[in-house]
Amino acid sequence: MAAERLTAIAFGDSRQLQVGDFVLAIGYPANVGQSVTSGIVSGLHRSNIGIEEFENFIQTDAAIYPGNSGGALVDLQGDLVGINTAFIGATNSNPGMGFAIPINMARIVAAQIVEAGEIRRGTLGISIGDPTPFMIRELNISAPQGCAVIVKVDPRSPGARAGLKSGDIVTEIGDRPVRDSAFLRNRLALLRVGDVAELAVLRNGKPLKIQATVAERDQRAVRNEGRLGVPTGSETGPRHGQIGPQ
Repeated sequence: MAAERLTAIAFGDSRQLQVGDFVLAIGYPANVGQSVTSGIVSGLHRSNIGIEEFENFIQTDAAIYPGNSGGALVDLQGDLVGINTAFIGATNSNPGMGFAIPINMARIVAAQIVEAGEIRRGTLGISIGDPTPFMIRELNISAPQGCAVIVKVDPRSPGARAGLKSGDIVTEIGDRPVRDSAFLRNRLALLRVGDVAELAVLRNGKPLKIQATVAERDQRAVRNEGRLGVPTGSETGPRHGQIGPQ
C-alpha cells in the first residue's frame, strides 16, 4: 500500500552547523525497521578519511548503523542538514564515528544529475597540497595559516592559461577563505564546467586575483590528481573497526 499525505522535508543550511549542535540520524538499519539515533555534531569539514575521492563530511556521534546510508541527518528543527554515509571504528560495544554529506553539497550534486544525467567534475589542471615544512622549503615560500599550495600546473590546462604557477598560495576561492587543500579541491569539483573560479593567491608575498575557467575533468586521469599522499580507501563493505560506506 502506497503512503499518502506525505510532506517533503525542509532543507536546512549545513553551512550554519556548529560543533556541539544536536542532530538526529534517521534510517532503516539491518532491516529491523525505521530507527532514530541522537547525538551532536562532533566535527565539520572532515576529509582525508579514505571513504570517497572528494570528502567534506559532517562528523557526528549519532549512531549510523549498517543500512543507514542515504538516511536523513536532521537538526532539532527537523530540517535536513546531511545525508548519512559511513562510519569508522565501530565495535560490538561502540557505534564509532558517523559521517554525513552536508546537504548543501548534496544539493549541488543532485542538481547536476537532474540537469545533465551525470556528475561532471570540474578541474583547473593543478595539483595542490597543504604547506608542509618540506614543501615550504622546496618551493621557497612563506605560507599563512589556512591556505593551499599549488605544487604543479599542467602546461596545457585552464590553470596555466589563467596564469597560475607552481608555488602560488591560494587563500580564497570566490568569497570563501581556503582552509586547506581538501577544501579547495571540493570547491573546484563542485563548480560547473565553464564556470569561472575566482582565486586569491599570494605569489612571492604579493596578493593577486586570478580568474580561471573550469574545464571538464579527464576521467582517464590518475585517480588522485590534485591531492598529495591521500589514501583512496576501501570500496568493500564495512566491517567492525574498519572504514566503510554503508
